[in-house]
Amino acid sequence: MKKFIMAAVLFSFPFTANASLEIQEGFSVNGSIFAVKKSKKFSSVSGCKAAAESKEIVKAFTFNKKTQKCTLYKTVRGLRADEKSVSGTQS
Repeated sequence: MKKFIMAAVLFSFPFTANASLEIQEGFSVNGSIFAVKKSKKFSSVSGCKAAAESKEIVKAFTFNKKTQKCTLYKTVRGLRADEKSVSGTQS
C-alpha cells in the first residue's frame, strides 16, 4: 500500500517544461553543445526552438539560416554577433 501511495504522489506532480526561450536575431550562442540537428524537421527557427524546448537539459539554441543547422546548448557562456544566425536563450 505504501508503494502505491508513493507512486500516486510522484505522478500527481505536474512535469515541468523548459522555460520559454527568448529569440534573438543576428546572434549565435557560445557554450557547451548538447546536440546538432541537421534533418529537415529542424530546418527552421520554429523547428529548432521546438527541439530545444522538448529537452529539459537544453538552455539555448542557435539556428544557422545559411546552413539550416540547429545547434542545441546545455550551457551558455555568452552570445556573439552573427548575421546568419537566430538564437534562443532561456529568459
